[in-house]
Amino acid sequence: MRKRISVLAFAILFCLPSLGFSASFKVYPGARLEDIYEPKQSEFEAKISKAPKVITFTTNDPFESVVAFYRGAGREYRIPGSSGKHTKLSSGQELKEAYFIFDNATDLSTSKHWIKIQWPYRMQGGFQGRYEKVREVTAIIEEDKRTYP
Repeated sequence: MRKRISVLAFAILFCLPSLGFSASFKVYPGARLEDIYEPKQSEFEAKISKAPKVITFTTNDPFESVVAFYRGAGREYRIPGSSGKHTKLSSGQELKEAYFIFDNATDLSTSKHWIKIQWPYRMQGGFQGRYEKVREVTAIIEEDKRTYP
């Protein structure tokens, strides 16, 4: 009997931190992996903070459908001062963006796990973060700075 209680107590202590302190990210059904970006860090930089792992998925589904899916999984975050305004691209299209946080952080700068949903997908490339290509798909861009044992 004691052995069972010990095993159960160990399982609870081992599993609770991962279950209780963050929402779980699920890939949108039917989304395709587009890119994984993990910047290389020097030994000094790695001691200061973990570089974010950025994973991009795309889907042909409407922006609104993807946002609705993630409303049930994460906490929606609105950029202060944006008040629902959309940016206009040089082509005249509106850039739609939504953000969801998957940990207990209060904003994106302190979060270790969040996503950005974007339509159309502006692909970054070249120097200084210039956007080179616009694709008419919905992008799910996950930023993950969590550390794993």
